[in-house]
Amino acid sequence: ASPSGRAVMGFDQVAPLASEFAELSPAVEVAITPFVVVDEALIDRTIARARNAPNRRARVLLHPGQEDSLHEMLIALPLESCDVPHINFKSGKSFHIVRGEMAVMLFADDGSEVLPCRLGASPTDSRRMVRLNQPCWHTIIPLTDYVVFIETIIGPFTGNQFAEWSPNPDTSEWEGFVTSLRDVAASGIPTRPFLGGAHA
Repeated sequence: ASPSGRAVMGFDQVAPLASEFAELSPAVEVAITPFVVVDEALIDRTIARARNAPNRRARVLLHPGQEDSLHEMLIALPLESCDVPHINFKSGKSFHIVRGEMAVMLFADDGSEVLPCRLGASPTDSRRMVRLNQPCWHTIIPLTDYVVFIETIIGPFTGNQFAEWSPNPDTSEWEGFVTSLRDVAASGIPTRPFLGGAHA
């Protein structure tokens, strides 16, 4: 045990170094080994799972359980993906891209301004990760057929709050809102005011 009394990992537990996963659903896996390695094979498998999933997205829980104090997920999203802007007031979070390109869209509290932070995994891309040190309204806009990234946040996860100023995905305004977001993401230029927002 460590000085704090917590159990420590012995090397007999991790030799040979290999990651194993359990399937929670066709689109979700969870790591079940003490060490977890994210390699090209896992990224490829996660994209394959996403292609076959009803909502065309998939994730791998790299943390051991819902009550863990640090949550990390490998997430695959398709090009058409866009979630309602949301925030987790419990902590900041980070996004580390490992395949493809995407923009992390950061919004003003009232949705009237949006700042796109473009990330890419190719050798020519200069930005690979962004960390939000404070909670911020955000969503992800993929810029390639599939994008894969690691999202890290403090656990246990207690849910997100969704922006009241955002159109509902079930309304006619949603398509125009998403189109505006994609235009801003592609340009990489901050927009003030955001013409796709509720304050247009």
